[in-house]
Amino acid sequence: MNKKITWGIMSAVMFISAGILIFYFFWANGYIDPPDTAPSTSYSEFTYPSLPSVIELTPTPVDASVDYMDKRNEDHSGAGYTSPVNFAELQASNDDIIGWLYMTTPLISQPVLRAGSGNDSFYLSHDAMENYDRAGSLFVEHYNGTTFDDMVTIIYGHRMSSGAMFGSLQSALEDVDLTSEPQYIVIYLPDKIKMYQIFATVPHDNKHIMYYHNFNNESVYNQFISEVYSATGSEVDRVDSLRPHYGDKLLILSTCLRRDRTQRFLVLAKEIT
Repeated sequence: MNKKITWGIMSAVMFISAGILIFYFFWANGYIDPPDTAPSTSYSEFTYPSLPSVIELTPTPVDASVDYMDKRNEDHSGAGYTSPVNFAELQASNDDIIGWLYMTTPLISQPVLRAGSGNDSFYLSHDAMENYDRAGSLFVEHYNGTTFDDMVTIIYGHRMSSGAMFGSLQSALEDVDLTSEPQYIVIYLPDKIKMYQIFATVPHDNKHIMYYHNFNNESVYNQFISEVYSATGSEVDRVDSLRPHYGDKLLILSTCLRRDRTQRFLVLAKEIT
């Protein structure tokens, strides 16, 4: 009887272990996603129908017209600027909210957070009202400040199967020719708007970019850009005419690469205003 019990226990353990290994294989390669939590209701009062559905953008490179640049800077910052986002209301509820990300491909309109406590992983699993939420939030780490004035700013977000956060980022952009169909990212701040044009989408290993790169160093910055422009793969798209040079400020959106969770999918954009 004892032998039968022992074999039964061993068989159960082997069966469970095999199941875990099979699940991990499919999960790690992106064939299945963990279930999303129910949609949070805490955002309902912070939706902004006043946000423009179409962002007016210059059809030619911004540096082609100095007058146009001056006009945009005058219109989108300084004493005459009024943000369409009610930051006073948002920051009264959570002063970790530092900005608002808006883009049309895919359609994303979400607050951007930075944990004031320095706990970089907090918003991996909490919404903008600091409630637990498996979808997390869009956030920057302590390597970046709150004004988007760093040489490189990285915004992280989960690739949720529901499409929440950065869930649709890769699928929406993979069929877009960035050269013929320019794509933009807008960051609303309390005192100004920052606008970026996407110049590349690439897979990247999961090494921490900000930890291993001092982008204030010209050679490090240039080496990173060279790696982006030499990357290969079906997910890669680049605009040669937008290739950044040291001094250009960059915004990077980072999420899991579809079908390979051991890598990241990066959307890289250059500031144009």
